[in-house]
Amino acid sequence: MNHPRLSRRAFLQGCGAMVSLPLLECMLPHGFAADAPKQPPLRVGWIYFPNGMVREYWTPQGSGRNFQFNKTNAPLAAVREHVTLITNLAHDKARPNGDGPGAHAREGATYLTGVQAKKTGGKDIYLGESIDQVIARSVGRSTRLPSLELGTEPSRKEGRCDSGYSCIYMSNISWRSPTQPSGVEISPRRAFDRLFGAPGEEGRRFRERSADRQSVLDFVAEDAKRLQNQLGITDRRKLTEYLESVRAVEKQIAQMKNLPTIDVPPERRPTQDPDDFVTHIRVMYDLIALAWQTDATRVVTYMLANSQTNRVYENLGVKSGHHQLTHSTGQEADIQKIDQFLVEEFARFVDKLAKIPDGSGTLLDNCLVTFGSAMGDGRKHDHHELPVVVAGHARGAIPGGRCLALKTETPMSNLFVTTARLAGLPLDRFGDSNGPLDLLLER
Repeated sequence: MNHPRLSRRAFLQGCGAMVSLPLLECMLPHGFAADAPKQPPLRVGWIYFPNGMVREYWTPQGSGRNFQFNKTNAPLAAVREHVTLITNLAHDKARPNGDGPGAHAREGATYLTGVQAKKTGGKDIYLGESIDQVIARSVGRSTRLPSLELGTEPSRKEGRCDSGYSCIYMSNISWRSPTQPSGVEISPRRAFDRLFGAPGEEGRRFRERSADRQSVLDFVAEDAKRLQNQLGITDRRKLTEYLESVRAVEKQIAQMKNLPTIDVPPERRPTQDPDDFVTHIRVMYDLIALAWQTDATRVVTYMLANSQTNRVYENLGVKSGHHQLTHSTGQEADIQKIDQFLVEEFARFVDKLAKIPDGSGTLLDNCLVTFGSAMGDGRKHDHHELPVVVAGHARGAIPGGRCLALKTETPMSNLFVTTARLAGLPLDRFGDSNGPLDLLLER
């Protein structure tokens, strides 16, 4: 069927840095619209914050639709009908279970895996594949990037952190395999370029490097295969995982060549990476919204900070570092300020998604975003009664506007099972789950 041509540039010209425009058929190349899904796709995301929340200011009063927000989560009142608070979720594998201290490293590692991290400060890290990557393998074939992993603090790839754990555990919540973290992009400009391509001469050089990289990957893969018979069991496993990651990159390069171009004007690219972290946090949230509304990717993880972060929130008048505060007595008021600030920024993001048209509804109607941590209360370093909020309606599956009071010690991995099912994966178990979280879907 013929349809009028309309470029995104025509709509985006003169708009703000982040736009509110759905992916329309008239913006797609001829012949592509017929293959587009009639119902907008489901977008899934996980927002991670470290150090938990001060429990007495977080726990809601009551349950069901008649619950009342507490002081820290009160900013969500403005988007009440779009969020579901969940109480009594737990991450048992973030507990010591015989491994001694290291609560911060474990809670970051366990957040999306539901697996006990191997306690090591060396290169023999071992964890498990995270739920975002399980879903990305299935839904990522239709987008430019299978998944996008964002953060605001640099990642440490080597060294010991938090009582003998590898620092890698503390700066990665997304894992492609038990030994391969996905990595985190902390530069908004580089994240934008990955999603939409760098403009001008810089973009041309990027495309040339991608083509060169493809030929290098082909050579490396063939060369590595010849080593298989010369290696021990452990090294063969590592080499196999390496080759799988090579093949994943090859597929991604080929996929990006075959998918339609997303015409986002170069002027929409962030002019520079932010100097202050408040702007940094917001720009990353805005990039997630832009990535989802253009269908550049459907799976996103976002670390607001690394595990055990000691960021100083001077914008709130707080003079000590976040982690330091959790180890000091009488600092509940300052910690609560930080907690509430992070909730306010999330509420701002949810409100933004609710105002972006998508299909016959909004982008938020077609999202499922989890905001949470694998630590309950940072002062106690515990991993039960986790502060968790689910935003979005998952294409009509989640009603919102409720607080779900679950049984004590319900595995958070149960929420992951339900998320995967909503994304179309027939998942029965994940991590330490014991079933789906059906209550989330009840009306």
